[in-house]
Amino acid sequence: MASKKKQVNTQQVTREAQPTAPQVEPAANAGPKAREPLFSFSGFRLQAIVLAVIGFVFYCNTFTNDWAFDDMLVIVQNDYVHMGFSGIPKILTGDAFESFTQSQNEENNQLSGGRYRPLSIITFAIEQQILGTDHLAKAERQKLKPEQQKARSDKFIKDMHARHVVNVLLYVLSVVVLLYFLRKVIFPNDPLAAFIAALIFTVHPLHTEVVANVKSRDEILSLLFTCLTFITVFKYSTTKKVGDLAIALFCFLLALLSKEYGVVLIALIPLSLYWFKGYDMPKAIKAGLVYLIPLGVYFAMRLSSVKEAVEVGDGDVMNSPYLLATGVEKIATIIYVPLNYVRLLFLPHPLAADYTFNQIPYTTFADYRVWLSLLIHGGLIASMFILFKKRHVVGFAIAFYFAFLALICNLFVNIGAPMGERLIYHSSVGFAIILAYLLSVGYSKIQPVGVAKAGLAALLVVVVALSGFKTITRNKDWKSNATLFPKDVNVVPNSVIANSNAGLAYLMKSDNYKGQERIDLIKKAASYFDKAISLNPKYIIAYLNRGTSYYRLGEYEKAYSDCDTVVKYYPVQPALPFLATPLANYFTNLGVKFAGENNNEAAVAAFKKAADVAPNDANILYNLGYVYCKAGRLDEGKALLMRVLQMNPAHAEARSLLAQMGVIK
Repeated sequence: MASKKKQVNTQQVTREAQPTAPQVEPAANAGPKAREPLFSFSGFRLQAIVLAVIGFVFYCNTFTNDWAFDDMLVIVQNDYVHMGFSGIPKILTGDAFESFTQSQNEENNQLSGGRYRPLSIITFAIEQQILGTDHLAKAERQKLKPEQQKARSDKFIKDMHARHVVNVLLYVLSVVVLLYFLRKVIFPNDPLAAFIAALIFTVHPLHTEVVANVKSRDEILSLLFTCLTFITVFKYSTTKKVGDLAIALFCFLLALLSKEYGVVLIALIPLSLYWFKGYDMPKAIKAGLVYLIPLGVYFAMRLSSVKEAVEVGDGDVMNSPYLLATGVEKIATIIYVPLNYVRLLFLPHPLAADYTFNQIPYTTFADYRVWLSLLIHGGLIASMFILFKKRHVVGFAIAFYFAFLALICNLFVNIGAPMGERLIYHSSVGFAIILAYLLSVGYSKIQPVGVAKAGLAALLVVVVALSGFKTITRNKDWKSNATLFPKDVNVVPNSVIANSNAGLAYLMKSDNYKGQERIDLIKKAASYFDKAISLNPKYIIAYLNRGTSYYRLGEYEKAYSDCDTVVKYYPVQPALPFLATPLANYFTNLGVKFAGENNNEAAVAAFKKAADVAPNDANILYNLGYVYCKAGRLDEGKALLMRVLQMNPAHAEARSLLAQMGVIK
């Protein structure tokens, strides 16, 4: 009797939604894998090429950009970067802002935990070595002639053009690696979903700050090595080769050295093994223990390099955004702020470089937005736990989103600002995964196939086109501070930094004009400094720049008032001499004029103002002492002249005058 054959379904599966449970991997000896067609859209090569081209086209207009915003702190005024290779040891053993803060006579660290992210800064030093080092000590820089200073400044800008090229290339590389991570780990059986997720991430305009602001290379490198860590962890979990483990450990260390965000991988690695490899939790946790090694190495390097946080006076609301909030206001505002990220992920408009004090006002639980944020984020967290048991891909995407959000929401660590667009860079991967999954499932349910393909293609084209328009136009805003902040201050009108930097942009722009146009620009600058000071009366930089504006307008009494404020509260401000010196000269000349007219009281008033803004200038103090004596105020005059000799024992005029009065021999 002939045996009955089991019927085999030979119908081709054209579309398949992402499975919600891990798939069984083929055995290691299952034979060679079929070679991927070179131009198959479901293949990695073509998908990677498409993403690389899109990423390059979206951001190539940044190549001609100069430096902007935090580029000044981390690159332009970072002596360690300009030392090239020789600066790398200092970069590895110091806070990210150490060189800048030292040049500003400040303590290194005013944020708890500091900023230890040396890898991106090392790349800047390597670039500088290739572009040509130009390291000068502070004393040498001060001796440069104006034309030499301009030549040096021009070189910095030219160097930034090259750095922008590197940033874009690294971004393109990172999205290709992200695609590989999505295909191998997240969507191993759904290459279309992997591509959609990578595409959404690549084109998202919220990432313009990360790519267009070179300083934010730390974000790019962090995500790049985060993805490489997952890829190599999963490779090792299959091969069990020591070499693969070593690479995974090294990638994890590089992710940590790129930015502090890497710490969450110690939790995400076991979760990913549970979600996508089928491990039970005890096995996943055990497999993740070996990754404590690079974490320990990182913390050893960090603790030996970053100083403890330093409180300055009563604290600075610019570094502690909730310093002035009540306990309830702080909690309510921290809950509300992530709602802004959700909005920007779905509608990335308008965009701004700064959201510091006081752009996001403190709120309370009477604000419906606080409860809306609680509802949305609470619902996501609940969904994550429900999907955890099912090992559903969306559950891991939510975990990925919250893992990185936890580091930047100010709930556990003070990050120095309520929010920032660059800060949601990593979490946006989770957002992209969720959208891609939903689109993939929707695509699989639409019939006929041709309609599904056409509809999905049309949707993606629209998304890419709109995102491209927004990204390319936003890149232009990041050309320099002169273009960035006059634009952004309209988006974040209550940001202290945005107003102050907009004022500085107009003040610098006035140098290129004469007559009434110049005066109008300076007045506009002063109005922005007024706004910054009204928002934060302790913001010293705004006083200094407003005083400079008043000086250029010939309003010397107003300039004196602002300069005197800076001297009283921040006497070592490095830029203070740029205002104090010309202002002291003005009041000194005025005092000399009054003294020549025997108007001693007016001369005293003028010399006192000169001394107030330049309290360490022995010659000004001598002039004040001399006119005191001339006006018959001998005790005050003698005291000042003795102080002059303490400051400068070789001051001949003070010594001669005191000798004439019989105070000294």
